[in-house]
Amino acid sequence: MPAVTRSMTAESTGTADGAAASAATRKSVFTAVFFTLLLDLLGFTLILPLFPSILDHFAAMGDDQLFNEFKRTSQRFRISLGIPDLQPAALSGQQQERSWDSVLLGGLLGSLFSVLQFISAPLAGGLSDAIGRLPVLTLSLVGTAAAYTLWALSSASFAVFLASRVLAGLARCSVTVCTAAVSDASDADHRGRGMLWIGLAFSLAFSTGPALGAFLAQSLRSNSAGNFAYPAVLALVLAAAALLVARLKLPETCRRGSGGRGGGAAAVSRAAVLLNPARLFAFDAMPTAGQFERGQMRHIALVYFLFLTLFSGLEFTLPFLAHLRLGFSRGQQGVMFLCIGVTSALLQGGLVRRIRAGSELKLASLAIAALCPAGLLLGNATGQSVFYIGVLLFSMCSACPVPALTAMLSQLAPPESQGQALGVLRSLGSLARAVGPLFASLAFWLYGPTLSYSIGGLAAILPLAQLMIWVQPLRMKSE
Repeated sequence: MPAVTRSMTAESTGTADGAAASAATRKSVFTAVFFTLLLDLLGFTLILPLFPSILDHFAAMGDDQLFNEFKRTSQRFRISLGIPDLQPAALSGQQQERSWDSVLLGGLLGSLFSVLQFISAPLAGGLSDAIGRLPVLTLSLVGTAAAYTLWALSSASFAVFLASRVLAGLARCSVTVCTAAVSDASDADHRGRGMLWIGLAFSLAFSTGPALGAFLAQSLRSNSAGNFAYPAVLALVLAAAALLVARLKLPETCRRGSGGRGGGAAAVSRAAVLLNPARLFAFDAMPTAGQFERGQMRHIALVYFLFLTLFSGLEFTLPFLAHLRLGFSRGQQGVMFLCIGVTSALLQGGLVRRIRAGSELKLASLAIAALCPAGLLLGNATGQSVFYIGVLLFSMCSACPVPALTAMLSQLAPPESQGQALGVLRSLGSLARAVGPLFASLAFWLYGPTLSYSIGGLAAILPLAQLMIWVQPLRMKSE
């Protein structure tokens, strides 16, 4: 039984007042987690549309040694793969080269960020099981604020900017800890709703944040140092606000020392073995999980990884598809991301009050299946009508599978290992987001959008089949 529910039950001795207190605590946790993550993710998404302008700023400087070496390495990598230059013909040769290098550098930085998340998420989850959610969440948000401070000071040095991305990647474990807190405060009937509230925070942030970032980017009339400090300062303010909400409104949901045998050092040690991907999929660091539960968690983890690899690859290359085939401007791409975010938020907002225990499997199956027609429509679209039908289906894939699969896994994990189990899932997501965009971008540039998107959409059959054949409805666990 989760820590909050356990303590409330003990205090109320099973009375109706205890049930009401438990419901009030659950509502308090859900609300605090939602606003904490919303503010945190808004700051995180501000930089996404600014990457090209930031990289062009360092390229224009011309005298940053680290950036120049990074650029030369990326050029050698591109040439060794024989990737053709498919930039718009209207650009000059030098502009084409710089534009392609910015895309490649941005992709490498994004992959680095995800790899660092892959390392930090299980460690943070295991540590939060041992010492509590709030201390680890506080450390995460303080680290994030420090990363944004470095970003604000990085206009004259690519090394400082790179350090800010490294620190931000290592500190990005707030989602893992908040997800564990929601799981602590939930029973089986309410856990799915809690995960959808987290998904709703993602959708709202990813619809509003990039749009705000696009507005800031549109306002940048030059590559001056001061211009790039403003979004960094705003991100810092949002991180500070998230920290304030967490400290003032989020109750501690995990009793200290509840992370299993050996305390904090043992919890972190068990989490560290999960940095090996093979051990990660096996859930070896949770010996208290039963054979059935561990087997089901393995299947869910594989579905999660396969789906996110495909989804993140298509998501990463979607702006290039819209620009190269349909000629979308930066503003039109902002509208596209706004459409995805708003549709995802509406889907999740409508499902929050309706999802019931046992329905997560059906929801995840339908949403993963939608990736097949979405990929085919997006890859073959020659006009905006067909393209936006694909975008709407893609929004369903963005909204539903991750919260549903997360809720399913959290119900299978032992109470003392909730944070670690969800940290494993977040690490798999980070690994997928490091692998997916890399392979998808290479396939896009080598074979073009039609073939790469069609194959990516049809490949969704793999996680869908795994889910439908091997994962059992949660209600069957107790039968």
